[in-house]
Amino acid sequence: MIKIKIVHIQLLPLLSGVQNMMLSILSSLDPDKYDIYVISKSGGPMVDKVIELGYTHIPLNSLRRNISFMDVVAFASLFKIFKKYKFDIVHTHSSKTGFIGRIAARLANTPKIIHTVHGFPFHPYSKKIVKVIYTFLEKFAAHFCDFVVFVNNSERQMAIKEKIVSEKKAVTIYNGIDYSEQVIKKQDKQNFVIGSCLRFWEQKNIIATVDVAVKVCHENEFVKFIFIGDGSLFSEVKEMVCNAGLEERILLPGWQNNVTEWFKEFDLFLLYSKWEGLPISILEAMAYGLPIVASDIKGNNELVSSDNGVLVSVDEPAKLKDVLLELYNKSDLLDTWGGNSRKLIREKFALSDFINNYLYLYEK
Repeated sequence: MIKIKIVHIQLLPLLSGVQNMMLSILSSLDPDKYDIYVISKSGGPMVDKVIELGYTHIPLNSLRRNISFMDVVAFASLFKIFKKYKFDIVHTHSSKTGFIGRIAARLANTPKIIHTVHGFPFHPYSKKIVKVIYTFLEKFAAHFCDFVVFVNNSERQMAIKEKIVSEKKAVTIYNGIDYSEQVIKKQDKQNFVIGSCLRFWEQKNIIATVDVAVKVCHENEFVKFIFIGDGSLFSEVKEMVCNAGLEERILLPGWQNNVTEWFKEFDLFLLYSKWEGLPISILEAMAYGLPIVASDIKGNNELVSSDNGVLVSVDEPAKLKDVLLELYNKSDLLDTWGGNSRKLIREKFALSDFINNYLYLYEK
């Protein structure tokens, strides 16, 4: 039997939400039917995982996060790889690899090309000229693929309305999560623990979030925060916490591989981002049966409603502080929200639905 040769292209060899969703798709493919490849920069935990799973990793170290002359080198390298391996399906992720990867794959006569938008490269805080340029690039690249997958309906509808992608190519496939794990009640009974899992950078609005955490802790001695993750703003956040004298109540354990183990400590999950696609961290928290407080932005507002939590405008940190303080003594409400979070995962964001939707695109 001749196998279907499929390759996924990632920019960075990390194991964050985008890469883990890719691995969920690949792990579901029948190894007797598919020959699986992954292209990315070399090194990093994603590459280790790809090799561990028995897939072929093709290093492409000319890939750069920012626009540079090396993009031309990366494009030429991808074209040569596609011509050499003659893949049946090329699946790209993220903006940079999505742009050069789609064009190179089409020029190499790849039969099927799919791109997943995990969030457009422009957002509400982008300069107007940046949005104009990236809109043009996304519109141009859309001509070189068969399907553009969106992880939320908001961006799909916007892309169709602004003619970035034709309606027949635009598909929404929500990220999915496994909800089979048994929910274990939290271990810290003395404190009201608000937890988060995020990268410490501008998108996640970590500075404003920790500022709110400091104020909440000053007003209620029984509230505790745990922020899991790292990034370029980690040192600044740590300094904020130290200056406030709250090292014992605002914990910064860094990046953790066993994130769901930490959920045992949480009463509430918090994500106050400035922009998102469809955050895996919220999905994981919902699958674990946690109530959610999140910023009222696209992506978040397709996961969180009054049924399972609270949405707060990203421009109202004072309101966020009030909401967190008000929820301290509302255990019954939080239990109801947590149960609804888990129910919503089963009904709308199940991993099986996510996988089946991608398999349909691959085999359509």
